[in-house]
Amino acid sequence: MTLGLVLSGGGVRGAAHIGVLKALHEAKIKPAMVSGTSAGSIVAGLYAYGYSPEEIKICAKEISSRYFDIDYSGILASLVNLFFHGTPTISGLIKGDHLEYLFNKFTKGAYLKDAKIPLAITAVDINNAHIVTFCSHPLRTLLTNDYVYLYNYRFSEAIRASIAIPGIFKPKIINNMRLVDGGIRDNLPVDIIRLMGAKKVIAVNLGYSGTPVPGVDNIIEIALQSIDLMIYQITRPSLATADIIISPEIENVKHKDLSKIDYIVDCGYKATQEAMPRIKQMLLNYY
Repeated sequence: MTLGLVLSGGGVRGAAHIGVLKALHEAKIKPAMVSGTSAGSIVAGLYAYGYSPEEIKICAKEISSRYFDIDYSGILASLVNLFFHGTPTISGLIKGDHLEYLFNKFTKGAYLKDAKIPLAITAVDINNAHIVTFCSHPLRTLLTNDYVYLYNYRFSEAIRASIAIPGIFKPKIINNMRLVDGGIRDNLPVDIIRLMGAKKVIAVNLGYSGTPVPGVDNIIEIALQSIDLMIYQITRPSLATADIIISPEIENVKHKDLSKIDYIVDCGYKATQEAMPRIKQMLLNYY
């Protein structure tokens, strides 16, 4: 039976995906393929590259604020241009070069075709709203005309494109496409993993849960929470097509709070343990 695992975006809450994988591995359940968006693309990419859940957790802890290369000169130039000409010139506050370098180090510069299991990572071309899917293996069937499939790219390039939150990160430029966070159109790429051949799908949803979020009081948190609210509506159709949905309860964690990795991983682990009877029953019924 071909089991697919789909990992959504969710900022630092994406560490919960590590706990999901840990619980699945302990139960001797290993996905045959994986897809991910934004924060989910990091975990999906590292897992498909060959890292264990514990190794991915070590990688996650290596990501710190020093890898967020804020474009100070670009911000200053944009403010000057805005003041004198009325038009901002900056496309994002964070360059993203340092994070891409880190992802490249984690994966040793490998290309998607080197993935140990089939992998798909989504981004969006902001110029025309096309969903751009980085794949480890060519897909025989296309979905619609607004999907673009890319193959001969590095893990680091695909992940960097997928995490480019609009307005926060500069877009990743590939083939004249300006690629941003895949979550703005496909935060839970269940359709892609079905296309890859998954017969059963476990989807991990880390989007807005509908509960109040305290501390949304600065420009970054407001922007990120606004995107979360938008994605909350977009994700509903994908949730309906997954066989099992895991929605970890993660309380009082802001989008950029990297100090709570252990707690977030544990939330994913506990949620998967709670879902384990349903997962095992799904697998048993299939066989």
